[in-house]
Amino acid sequence: MPAANRRDFIRRGAAAGLGLASFGLSSRRIFGESTDFRRVVFRNLGSTGFQASEVGFGAMNMRDEALVMAAVDNGINYVDTAHSYMNGENEEIVGRALKSRRDRVFVSTKIKFDNSGTELRDMPGMIDLSLKRLQMDHLDLLMLHITDSREQILRNDLMKIFDTAKKQGKTRFVGISTHANQAEVLDAAVESKFWDAALVGYNYYSPPEVTAAIRRAREAGIAIIGMKILITTERPRKPFPDIRTEKMKGISNQQALLKWVLENPYVDTTIPGMTSFEQLEDDIAIMGMKLTFDDSRILERYGERTRERYCRGVSGCTGCREQCPKGVCVSDLNRCVNYADGYGDIGLAWENYRNLPASSRVDVCGDCGECMVKCVNGLDLTSKIERARILFG
Repeated sequence: MPAANRRDFIRRGAAAGLGLASFGLSSRRIFGESTDFRRVVFRNLGSTGFQASEVGFGAMNMRDEALVMAAVDNGINYVDTAHSYMNGENEEIVGRALKSRRDRVFVSTKIKFDNSGTELRDMPGMIDLSLKRLQMDHLDLLMLHITDSREQILRNDLMKIFDTAKKQGKTRFVGISTHANQAEVLDAAVESKFWDAALVGYNYYSPPEVTAAIRRAREAGIAIIGMKILITTERPRKPFPDIRTEKMKGISNQQALLKWVLENPYVDTTIPGMTSFEQLEDDIAIMGMKLTFDDSRILERYGERTRERYCRGVSGCTGCREQCPKGVCVSDLNRCVNYADGYGDIGLAWENYRNLPASSRVDVCGDCGECMVKCVNGLDLTSKIERARILFG
């Protein structure tokens, strides 16, 4: 974005001065005041009593604190980061950006557990370190990062750590994030009667059972935050056409994908990853818009074009689960490849690859000439494994 446009964007946000306290809790979609074309739409965040902008800020691979400041000044009031992102640098950037805006933002971070006793003992210290990096005395939401089974969600020792953090005032609410087996994880969260929120991989390719589980969880009062919304198969994410009203044409594939997720009334907010002012402008612009017939046609065409290139594991597909004779979770490996090829961020790809269990690393594939796993959606897994070997071998 040219420097002048960047300054204009920041100035418009400062002029808008969108407050949060004046909106009531009765409506599912609560429209904020707007400037020329910008409007911010809020939804009740589960049973937390907070109203979140339906487009939040996914900070995962963001390196510009001015971008976070601009997002908040333009009405976004939900920011998501994690203890592990960029080896902690991401939390530091978010902390600096929000230092003078803390009372206007709902802040979420996440900590991981890898089934080792040492990691379990370290989790309270991880919480303290995240607070230090963020320069905050408390979080709004602390999440257990990357859960994929009912057993993890219902573990008493894990829940105790999060419950203690709440009692100590280190976080107001607790939740889970899941990239796999979403329906099972969400149902377990409901069963637990403990977790307040769920960050869920959810997009146009998500199977009906995930949509149904989202509804059950939301009806039980669990806040639903959508992630992995943008189906990325090419690098990098390109700027989208600017749109000023819903009557104008030119909605991009990615904007249509975001609108599709927001069409679900049981999704409270979303966290599309943003790394540029162009992306921020595009994502804010679609708030409050309904999914149109033209949008649906765009998604149909885009779906046909990406069907055999996009791994749906993060959307809830379990078709390849336990197919590999060597125990490799191919969808987890594909997620890391997509961070490199879809997000254009090799550092992020390596960060996630290093966190995979040893059983799902590419060296386990050995010298298989052809992948034994068959994708139910026609994805060429042999070429995906070869790509993983190039990236991580």
